Amino acid sequence: MKFVRRYFYIALLMWALVATYGLTLRYHLWHPLPIKYAYWLHAHSHAAFLGWLHSGFMIFLAWAFLPDFMQSKAFRRLYAFMQLMVAGMLISFPLQGYKAVSITLLSLFLLGTYVWAWYFFRKNRFRETYPLAYVLARSAIIFMLISSLSPWALGPVMVFLGKQSIWYNLDVYFYLHFQYNGWFFMGMLSLLAYLAEREGKLRLSGATVKKINRLLFAAVLLGYITNTLWTEPPYYFHALALVSVVLEAWGLWWMYRILKPHFHLFVRDAWERYLFRLILLGLAGKIVFQFMASCPYFSHLAYTIRDFIIGYLHWVFLGTYSVFLLYLMQREKVFSLRRWAFHVFFGGYALMLSLIFLRGTLIWLKTPVPQGMPAWIFWATAIMFTGILIIWYDAHRTLFGNRRSRS
Repeated sequence: MKFVRRYFYIALLMWALVATYGLTLRYHLWHPLPIKYAYWLHAHSHAAFLGWLHSGFMIFLAWAFLPDFMQSKAFRRLYAFMQLMVAGMLISFPLQGYKAVSITLLSLFLLGTYVWAWYFFRKNRFRETYPLAYVLARSAIIFMLISSLSPWALGPVMVFLGKQSIWYNLDVYFYLHFQYNGWFFMGMLSLLAYLAEREGKLRLSGATVKKINRLLFAAVLLGYITNTLWTEPPYYFHALALVSVVLEAWGLWWMYRILKPHFHLFVRDAWERYLFRLILLGLAGKIVFQFMASCPYFSHLAYTIRDFIIGYLHWVFLGTYSVFLLYLMQREKVFSLRRWAFHVFFGGYALMLSLIFLRGTLIWLKTPVPQGMPAWIFWATAIMFTGILIIWYDAHRTLFGNRRSRS
């Protein structure tokens, strides 16, 4: 576990830096700073995806399926290389945006993900031990690879078609979708299945494992259509988007029915039960949002009122996947998650999200938005930022305090 602790500490540090950039952006929308908002937003979003969420899932999947590799110099060098590329992007994006240096760093990071995928497929020895967890993890890695097509295509799209082209946004949404609806989503389900299979309590037939995986895989593939509805395609696109939501809901319900008898393996006390319920709430909300987005009226509304998209993305990234990583951190005793620190983070997040959705709703209803709204959102973000900083500091104190005490 000491290897997981070291690597996850770096991911938490990256999350704290991501939160710092997010707080800066919120302040800029209240009192403009001499920065280029789009450049800083690129840095914030790339570091959130790659430095925090990607790293968190990579660490726990390596812990579950590649324990020997995780303790090797190869993994240490690969992980350090990938995080250095993200650190470079935190500097290059605010300075120059999506240009030569940032593109080079991102390209090198993507090459690192290919190495990670190669190790996962070639060195994995738990195919038979954890069949459901393995096939879901394999699908997660495949979606990670599919999502990497987007950054490679973005340069040519910008050069030949321009940022104003619909293909630019379709390319960005392609990346977002296969990251958070594919790689992170399937990775999370894989780790949940692993917790049940690790204890030897969950045993499924090969046919059932294949059916669950194929159902969820098809849902993710079809789900990209939801991200194209803002282009006002033929109505059958909306029908296909609805089918994708139904398939995903069906797959999640199937997983829920399978795992429910083993929920006692996921929670050891009331604190872990609380975190686990928040994860289930996050997944349920994700399905509701996707169902609404498949409807023509709401898909148009989401595209025209940006707050709804921002709110949804933060619901998924912070309220679902980040909470899941913190839950695993607590469940597997990587670091202790203090309740009050988490409540500061989650309370600030909930307040920020409520204000973002409130502003979007007021715009939708053509009702005046209070002038103080940017300030309110900033202060809510500041509360969330404080919670994230405390969580990171607790990990820092645990890791380095223990080292000093031993010396």
